[in-house]
Amino acid sequence: MNVTPLAEPTNATDANDVLLLTSQKLRYVYLVIGALGLLGNVFVVVVIFSGTAMRKQLTNAFIINQSLLDAAVSLFLILTTLLENDGRTFVSTADLAYCKLWLTKMWLWGLLVSSTYNLLAVSVERYLAVVHPFWHRMRLTRGKVFASIAFIWVFGPAYNLAYMVPTSGISRDGGCTLYSFWPDSLTQNAIGVLTITIQFIVPIILLIIFYARMIVVLRMRIRPPPVAAGGAGASGEGGPTMARARRNVIKTLGIVAFCFVFCWIWNQIYFLLFNLGYGRIDFLGVFYHFTVVMVFANCCINPFIYVAKYEQFQKTMRHLLLRERPTADITQHRDTSSFSGNNR
Repeated sequence: MNVTPLAEPTNATDANDVLLLTSQKLRYVYLVIGALGLLGNVFVVVVIFSGTAMRKQLTNAFIINQSLLDAAVSLFLILTTLLENDGRTFVSTADLAYCKLWLTKMWLWGLLVSSTYNLLAVSVERYLAVVHPFWHRMRLTRGKVFASIAFIWVFGPAYNLAYMVPTSGISRDGGCTLYSFWPDSLTQNAIGVLTITIQFIVPIILLIIFYARMIVVLRMRIRPPPVAAGGAGASGEGGPTMARARRNVIKTLGIVAFCFVFCWIWNQIYFLLFNLGYGRIDFLGVFYHFTVVMVFANCCINPFIYVAKYEQFQKTMRHLLLRERPTADITQHRDTSSFSGNNR
């Protein structure tokens, strides 16, 4: 099964057949990824909430939401792996709802899309802070942040609901048939290309634009300002400590964005070729399952990135686990992107 479920065999493939084709080893891989993702992302939320400065910052609000989304993805990965089609005959209205709303794995795929757009949202927030700092400070309010977070949670599942439910149902022999009821192949392929565009192509283009622009602006700001005669040079906004902290956050999020692209690109290219009618695409082969595993793995990677690269997270984590006294840059650091400065 693919992150865009259309990539499953769509010639009236019965959900029970898909179950039989899923090896036990692959199920174990999914369960391990789900467990790591659930534990790791919950840990990230606990660490950020334990630090007063961290939980007040706009960037970390999106990072918390990213972790909550990825934890939800991990939970649904575990549940959908354990609670697959048991081979029953579907006859009742409840069976139809179970087929359309659960066996399609709509929530799993939908939350993956939401996770992608939250990554895009936090990148937009950093882009505004770096490239348009005045607008960011004066116009990006707490209400706008929470409204965008709420929209992100709804968007992914709603999009998948719009095409997964109508195209899945009960076949004549009483089986749950997934993503098979299309008006014609042209409509199916068009929805497939649209799905790839929404969940991968648009985000990756915007991520490239945002991070490229941020790199250019940050490099310009790194250059030391001219020193006036008899006086010290003008300090940058917030001083060198603030500048380093911002660069570290952007570098960390840049790595997160790169890992997203690396994990998703194999599956998305494979599925795009399928929808464009290119060659013989094997959805039962080893490479296809590799692409799906890579997509799922993306939900458990970010906590390791934060531990390895995010300096403020590292210090807050040490304070939480080792009871180290917080350093000044945690307790006294006043980021212009904090809720205290954007509370309208």
